[in-house]
Amino acid sequence: MKSRHVTGKTFVILAAVALVVSAVSVSMVAASPLTHHSATSGPKLSAKSIAGHQVIGQTLNVFNLPKETASQASAHRSMPLLSGSKLIPAKAAAAHNTHAPKASGLAQTSDSKSSVIGFQGMQDSATICPYFGGCQPPDMALASGPSFVLQAVNTSIEIYNTKGVPVVGPVNSQVFFGIPNPTPAGCDPAGPFTSDPRAFYDMNTGLFWVAFLQVEGAPGFGIAPNCDFVTKYWIANLSMKTGIEHVYSFDMSLGTTNAADYTQFGFNKDVIAFSGNMFDSIAGTYSYAESGFANKAAMQNGLPVTANFVADYTVGGVVLDTVQPVETITTPVLDPGVEYLVSSFNIFGDPFGDDCFFTACHGFSIWAYNPATNTISGVFADSNPYVTPPNADQPGCSQCVETIDTRITGTPVYSVGSGNGLISFSLDTAIQNGAASTVPGIFWGQLQPALTGGSVFAAGIYQSSYLAFAGDQAASFGAMMQDKNGRLVMVFDTMSASLNPSIMYTGRAKGDPLGSLRSPHFLIKGTVTTFDSRWGDFEAASYDGFSTNHIWVASQYSIGDWATFIARV
Repeated sequence: MKSRHVTGKTFVILAAVALVVSAVSVSMVAASPLTHHSATSGPKLSAKSIAGHQVIGQTLNVFNLPKETASQASAHRSMPLLSGSKLIPAKAAAAHNTHAPKASGLAQTSDSKSSVIGFQGMQDSATICPYFGGCQPPDMALASGPSFVLQAVNTSIEIYNTKGVPVVGPVNSQVFFGIPNPTPAGCDPAGPFTSDPRAFYDMNTGLFWVAFLQVEGAPGFGIAPNCDFVTKYWIANLSMKTGIEHVYSFDMSLGTTNAADYTQFGFNKDVIAFSGNMFDSIAGTYSYAESGFANKAAMQNGLPVTANFVADYTVGGVVLDTVQPVETITTPVLDPGVEYLVSSFNIFGDPFGDDCFFTACHGFSIWAYNPATNTISGVFADSNPYVTPPNADQPGCSQCVETIDTRITGTPVYSVGSGNGLISFSLDTAIQNGAASTVPGIFWGQLQPALTGGSVFAAGIYQSSYLAFAGDQAASFGAMMQDKNGRLVMVFDTMSASLNPSIMYTGRAKGDPLGSLRSPHFLIKGTVTTFDSRWGDFEAASYDGFSTNHIWVASQYSIGDWATFIARV
């Protein structure tokens, strides 16, 4: 298969070329590297297939699950943050990084009223995060339907009606999934460690899906060193009409001592896809990215499933992390027939000699898993630059609130609402805003992939731009969603020396000039500074279906500790 340029389509490039180079197709029938390079120029892509294993599900009823009992705070610990060894020094230097991209325009906050329906979500407590007796940050999951909204935060799940009235929970994740206690008995008195939830609503079936990570016996993570080694994704689908919940657990170690981190979760009409960043559980050093693919119809009906896996994603010899499966927001007829995955460059830099920490990286890899043939293909598309941002300021404290690195954080979304099949993404980056220093900002955009014979053979940037504010105001942890009319929305976090950690959102209509976003609105402002240094690994956005056509978002703001807010925007 040769890489070739798209015909009959237009890729709109903003301020940079979008190169389509190098494609790869990998057959998933063996556990060895299978790399088919089809182009002689540009970085070459590769991945390794790993034989699948069968998983038997269990059935629960969410309406019968007990609520969490009130717990007293015993500590307030940070969840593990695993990234490259260069992250800390890069953060310290980022505020003066002359390699950071320059913003061509700065966002202006709108004071106009907006039609927002919102309510308080979960907030930190020893009840909501019992493993640590209170914890940070509030890794966020959201799934919204026409009548109900599911939120997952750290180790808890709660389901509300669309007016914000709780109807299920909050339920501890161990109870929700039926997770057994770690072994040997008493090795971890706090019970199983779970974190990094993701969720989505499947508008074509009316089912809610939620995924959690479980890790035990991983001293490199700082988790339960005396327990037997476990690294699993727990995935459930549930009907709010019947309460029936089908639960599955997928072993991510695949016979190694590597443990998963940073849950990533997506779907199309045929498969449920989940990815993790695999770290050595003893040393805590990064190993590779790994993705699993399971039959969605079987899981919806509680039947046994065999998950197939892909690992060791590379571009031009550079090892990738955070290879994000996308949420496919289309009708079955318009579904592309593949499950797309997207990755920026991060821990190990890009194939052009940039490290992403001190020098700006550029480009993305786009992958397509074909469930009909059990194969995966991939292409590279160039882009504008991005580089690790400084941490954010808040009143009385400079660069003391986390902004993370250059991975894609919020789940990417594939939609045809604009008239084109596009994947929407965002990531954190340092941005020169014309002031004396460099600020945390967001690089957002849409990728346009092209398929032939069930394989992706080309991709380019349809539109992209930077979101940044004047002064020291930060923008971070964007999460995006698009509706059936092409309206694109992004929720994000913001704070500055004069602004407590708060939530904003912005967006664009289908007919707006490409690369532009409308003036951001505040969803809710923080009331005081936060004592949390960790502020997020990802936020969340969800779509409630083609008949209602609403976008919902969730993020956190400061009340000293973190609290969350859920809104229809």
